[in-house]
Amino acid sequence: MKAIVLQTLDGSKHLGFILCALPPGDLEGDCLFSIVPDEAELFEDPNVQQLLVRRDQGESQLEVSEDTRSLTIRSYRLDDMYVQFDPHGLGHWGYVRQGQRVAAGQARTISG
Repeated sequence: MKAIVLQTLDGSKHLGFILCALPPGDLEGDCLFSIVPDEAELFEDPNVQQLLVRRDQGESQLEVSEDTRSLTIRSYRLDDMYVQFDPHGLGHWGYVRQGQRVAAGQARTISG
């Protein structure tokens, strides 16, 4: 997995990418955020603002589950972020808040 596409909750708008630096065979690595929303109005969306904060802080820790269908992103002073995939590489992303996963959008993988 080289990159993850982030979309709005309904999947209709593109928000950006998570760029992954994960050595082959490892379950831990780093990632960066590239936030490029489809529409300027999306910069006002709280989820996009949260992604911009993550982008501005630089690298975040990335941990992939044993089955490689989910990952956790840990960032300094921010809620943990998660991305969960189905077997076809389609999924959703969001935040872990008070021990609960709160969906924020759709996600899909880009391999390469």
